[in-house]
Amino acid sequence: MKIKVVSFIIIVFLIVFLSLHYFNKSEEPQMVHYHKIPTQTKSEKVHLEEDHTLIVQQNAVWKYINQDIDSFVSVYGEPDRKDPSLYGFEWWIFKQDDFYMQLAVENDMIISIYSNAATLDLRPLVIGQTLEEIKETYQLKEEIEFDHIRFKLTEDDLQQRPVLRLSEEVFAQLYIDQFTEKLAGIRVMNKEVFELLKPYEVFYWGEIEEIDQADENQWKAIEEGLEQQIFDLTNEIRAAYELNILSWDDKAADAAKAHSNDMFEENYFSHYSLNGDGLKQRLLAANAYYLSAGENIAAHYIDAPAVIHGWLNSDGHREALLKEEYTHLGVGVYQSFYTQNFIQK
Repeated sequence: MKIKVVSFIIIVFLIVFLSLHYFNKSEEPQMVHYHKIPTQTKSEKVHLEEDHTLIVQQNAVWKYINQDIDSFVSVYGEPDRKDPSLYGFEWWIFKQDDFYMQLAVENDMIISIYSNAATLDLRPLVIGQTLEEIKETYQLKEEIEFDHIRFKLTEDDLQQRPVLRLSEEVFAQLYIDQFTEKLAGIRVMNKEVFELLKPYEVFYWGEIEEIDQADENQWKAIEEGLEQQIFDLTNEIRAAYELNILSWDDKAADAAKAHSNDMFEENYFSHYSLNGDGLKQRLLAANAYYLSAGENIAAHYIDAPAVIHGWLNSDGHREALLKEEYTHLGVGVYQSFYTQNFIQK
């Protein structure tokens, strides 16, 4: 009788254990790249304590924020191209031998600057400095408040893209490389751009700035700009790691564009289409021939710098960005869906 009771207890224990194991088991999600859209909450106005750092650096690039674009061009020259954005401003792209920089320009005024170049004067910060060094010098806050708006950062935000207030009007969003724990890129912006991008969970009172809806022709131009920016930034990262520069491949880009379009239209997010086709089938359908290939996908990031740093902070996607064997790249963007197709020829 005792043996039966003991056997029964053991069987019950095994059933409970296996059930718990089964229900807690899940596949590794790719949520790093399916970027969760931050929530927006209208609330009562309750002020935080003063949080600005009031950092003064006379010659730093960020001092051009809220200044006329002519003052910048007189020092750095004309841009290599100008790309439209979803947010109403125009991206002025500067591709020099020793740096890459994107300026957001609206009504001839510089309202935001992004760069990942260690050669630029981005004081008080330096590309390549460690997150630990930044934390030792500055207090990175969980909440940022100005005017009628408050942003709340998660723990992941504080580790991957914290914010530093440079002055009453200017903020720096810091892109941290999670593998090296070093600063990999900086986005400097005024209050209006910060509110427009809404990169974090936001609480507000009164009215909040919203973007205008783009029409079909506007989207086409925006997508082409995003594709070129992602291509440029990929090569900037590869150059920083002393890897070969990738050439643009139209056929790989066609396959990438088709996949981004399909994910948007059919409302899914996967390397496999709903009909079961994977990267191999899509590249062959586009007549893109290769020795080896890889793919990165992402969704719901605010723009090209945001998505490229998202990929850089994910092991598998980082591997594709930095794979030495790849020789060509095609990028396809459809609204908020992004695809990179890497190939070796």
